[in-house]
Amino acid sequence: MDLLFLFEWLDTSMLASFSKSYAGLFAVVQAIHILSMVMLVGMIFLGDMRMLNVLLKDVPSDVVVESTGKWIKIALVCIILSGIYESSAIAMKLYFNTFYWAKMAGLAMGLIYMYIFRNPLYRAQALAVAGGQEAEAVNPAVVKLVAVTSLVIWVTVAASGRWIGFS
Repeated sequence: MDLLFLFEWLDTSMLASFSKSYAGLFAVVQAIHILSMVMLVGMIFLGDMRMLNVLLKDVPSDVVVESTGKWIKIALVCIILSGIYESSAIAMKLYFNTFYWAKMAGLAMGLIYMYIFRNPLYRAQALAVAGGQEAEAVNPAVVKLVAVTSLVIWVTVAASGRWIGFS
């Protein structure tokens, strides 16, 4: 599916005119975008480090999921809204940028991975502990693999996003 028409529309939209005209506002939105990314990565990092049993060892994994989940959702909303605003200023450049598409693919993969594999694994681990079973009711190797994979996905997203500016 070719999305060129969508990027052409975004490049000529009123939002694009606005974002190109007000550099000060663009800088503020960019700061919000960066801070939101830091919050997202920080919350995911906390959860993954908990899964690797490096941080928060005394906190049940379901508590970590619940505590970070709200902040992850807030960060995602801020990232998406600020990202659309930022993208409108350089929509055509982004369309032809390989790193932009790598970032978007990584972001989609990261979100799917988080909600389909990572978070359910957290909950399964917490249920096993709450049910009186050993914490190893979920294979520790699987838990560690899921955490490391999550970290790799999100580092890839961050690196791809950073390289957008260099290409």
